[in-house]
Amino acid sequence: PYTTPVGPARALGQRRVFALMVLVLCIAAVILCIAAAVRLAGGGSLTGSADTPDAAQPVTTSVTFASARGTNLHATVTVPDSILPDPDATPAPEGESAGAEVPLVVMCHGFTGDRDGDGHFQPMADALAQQGIASIRVDFAGNGESEEPFTAYTLESIYDDIESAITYMRGQYAIGQIGLVGHSMGGRAVSLHLSDAIAAAALWSPANGNGLDGVEFLDHTPEGREQMRQDALSAGSYTLSGWSTPSSPDSVTISLEFLEQMDVSHPADHIRDYKGALLIAFNGGDQELLSQTTIDDTLQAAKDRGLPFTDLSDQFGNANHNYQSLAGDEEETKAISESIESQTVDFLVQALLPADTNAAA
Repeated sequence: PYTTPVGPARALGQRRVFALMVLVLCIAAVILCIAAAVRLAGGGSLTGSADTPDAAQPVTTSVTFASARGTNLHATVTVPDSILPDPDATPAPEGESAGAEVPLVVMCHGFTGDRDGDGHFQPMADALAQQGIASIRVDFAGNGESEEPFTAYTLESIYDDIESAITYMRGQYAIGQIGLVGHSMGGRAVSLHLSDAIAAAALWSPANGNGLDGVEFLDHTPEGREQMRQDALSAGSYTLSGWSTPSSPDSVTISLEFLEQMDVSHPADHIRDYKGALLIAFNGGDQELLSQTTIDDTLQAAKDRGLPFTDLSDQFGNANHNYQSLAGDEEETKAISESIESQTVDFLVQALLPADTNAAA
């Protein structure tokens, strides 16, 4: 009997199956290309590598611990999750830290500031952690959540707090090389802390005037600064209106010790003798608080070392002292912040991590 031929129908079905397979393969190829492009794009920045499966993730916690002078220090710690203790692992002996060494960066805020660092420190801490670098930042005496009066804010107490932060982190983790970041008065504190024990230092608009000129941000004239000291000699302290902290919203009172320690401190000498990696930044708005002499002397001290350093002093003409837009423009502030933060993070990564790690990153 007669039957309808099946050859053409089978051929048509096979062509449809083949076309469907080709379509599926094309879609898969497009997906793979998009994924590769996203991965490459992420790898081009310091923070983008966190999207890869093997990258460290930042873990941030608030902590309180004792300072070298017996007070409570309030701090924020950000570490890569790769160095957190394994709950199933055998605990390390008391006084010892388990795991490989990681670099540590201590971030130092300015006069009447706090450990937020005008919003700059947490983004930097996250980016550093993604590269395998831990960080800590504290509220110095009388600032932020500090339990002390502002009269306890001196160069000596700041020095103690930086050392206390390093000691605390060494008690928690296996800490390797040390880097410091300081803004304004924090930059002066970092400058005075420079030694062979510090592998890298970033100074943002440091208040590095010689001696008592370091308080030029409080009074622009030598006569006014000297009168400030004389008044403090008589009363034991000096009250500044127009400055505030959370615990003292209308004024702050500086101690005679603060002024005397400023008077005998010479940050440029420490910079000149420093052999580690160095970054210095100034901006267009600094001259509202810092003299051109301070800026010039700081940069000259860095040049006198006879070693290369990262000079960002000509990149932020449109920024105020806190690295925000002079014009108050939000987009411009974002761009300024991202620039100073990313360049500082890149500097610290290059200085604190082994060369083979940098190449891999």
